[in-house]
Amino acid sequence: TTGIADIVGRRFGAVKIPYNQRKSWAGSISMFAFGILVAMGMLYYFSMFGYFELDWLQTLEKVALVSLVATLVESLSTAEVIDDNISVPLVSMITAYTTFYLAF
Repeated sequence: TTGIADIVGRRFGAVKIPYNQRKSWAGSISMFAFGILVAMGMLYYFSMFGYFELDWLQTLEKVALVSLVATLVESLSTAEVIDDNISVPLVSMITAYTTFYLAF
C-alpha cells in the first residue's frame, strides 16, 4: 500500500503533512483506504473457502485501526533510524496481532 501512497502522493499531493513535508495528505489517505480494501478483500477471499468466520463490522473496525497505525508510521520521518519498508510491516503485524488475538 505504500506504493499506492507514493503514486497518489506524487500526482495529487500538493498539500503536505505538517510534521513531514516529504509526505502528503493525498498519499496518506490513499494508503489508509487501500490498506483497508486489500486487507478486507483478502479476509473475504479466505473466509469464502471456510478458513474462518468473521463478524464483518468488528473486523472492519480492527482492519481500519491496523491501517491507521500503518499509515501513521509511514508518515513519520524515520528513514534515518529505520526504513519504512521494515517499520510499517513490523508495526502492522504487532498491531494486527494485538487487535485480533489479544483483544477481548
